[in-house]
Amino acid sequence: MNVEILNVAMLYVEDDKDTRERLTEVFQHKINNLYVAQDGVEALEIFKNNKIHFIISDYQMPNMNGNKLCAEVKKIDPNVCFTLLTAYNDSTLLIDAIDSGVDKFLQKPINSIKLFKILDDINQKIIDRYQLEKSSVCLQEAEKIALLSYWDVNLKTKCINFSQEAKELFCVPNTEDDYNSFLKIVKDKDKNKFLDIFSKRIFEENSIDETISIKNTNGHYIYIHIVAKRWKSSVCGENHIIGLFQDVSHYEIQNRKLLKENQLDPMLNISNKKYIISELESLIISSKRYGHYLGIVFFDIDNFKHINDIYGHLVADDILRELTSIIKNNIRQSDLFGRWGGDEFVIVTQYNSPESTIKLTKKIRDKIQQHVCRDKIKVTISMGISFYEIGDNTSSLIQRADMKMLEAKKSGKNRYSY
Repeated sequence: MNVEILNVAMLYVEDDKDTRERLTEVFQHKINNLYVAQDGVEALEIFKNNKIHFIISDYQMPNMNGNKLCAEVKKIDPNVCFTLLTAYNDSTLLIDAIDSGVDKFLQKPINSIKLFKILDDINQKIIDRYQLEKSSVCLQEAEKIALLSYWDVNLKTKCINFSQEAKELFCVPNTEDDYNSFLKIVKDKDKNKFLDIFSKRIFEENSIDETISIKNTNGHYIYIHIVAKRWKSSVCGENHIIGLFQDVSHYEIQNRKLLKENQLDPMLNISNKKYIISELESLIISSKRYGHYLGIVFFDIDNFKHINDIYGHLVADDILRELTSIIKNNIRQSDLFGRWGGDEFVIVTQYNSPESTIKLTKKIRDKIQQHVCRDKIKVTISMGISFYEIGDNTSSLIQRADMKMLEAKKSGKNRYSY
């Protein structure tokens, strides 16, 4: 029985001193790492503090019997092989032992041939489980690496090696393994992320999961998924990180398309309420940090329900599209414009002063007032303006602009209030 290769450890538990000393001497000839305890309490403590592969224990012991010990051990590690030694031949005891998770039984007085047979069987079971674990880990790694370009990091030398497939994907000469050689074809907006991954994060984090954009062999930018994991097992060791590069352009483009669709109002092709709230939260954080102005223009179409009732929804929808086009043509690309709901709209501005937002509001109000929609319909809008103040959040900013819009309506409509 070649137990030393596997570093198998056994725990033997016996309260009778003579029996314990006699069997301990026998076990020492067969077991590389032997732990001995004189009762269940001591055995459980040893088990908690050491890696034990199998246990042979007497049944009748003070403080904690063999069944109870087995039950406690199996709670911690159900894979531990547990053999119970007993001088009793009681069916109730055996049933209780099985319920506790006992794997094998051996009747006292001990038959040495049967004992060694049990040890050999247990050892083979451990070998089989080890081989299964090894195969499982190797299979998982193979599945992740197959048909993918990969890289690995030696944590001792901090050396990063890239596979041939990775170099071909990045168009990097075969002689170069320095990640800085790859940096030149990473898209500008992702360069800092790429540097951070390979100069810092792979040495500090247990896993990496990022997507960046790089140039492929045709000179087009593609999306690359970078994933890495620090493996800690008897098979993989603890001093290496395995990383993968995978071209995920198709999925990334589809995901971005879906994300864009979720951010847009389907009829007007402008930002929807959900996206406005999300972006406004980020802009508020930025305003707190840098102190720049943040303006909210909230407005709706005067008497729009009346237009709906007289001309119908199709005409009303066309009017919404025309007004959307006017607004898009009169705001900056950096301004956030979206539909809050129904005929309510929001413009978020980041001018250098409140006066610029007020000027824009007046300009849009005038443009819409002058415009003649389909069927010679003319409409006006009422607008409310609010500016970011310390302590504001998304709700308070929008609510204040909404209240100002109501003031404009009460004042006669076709005007703005701030």
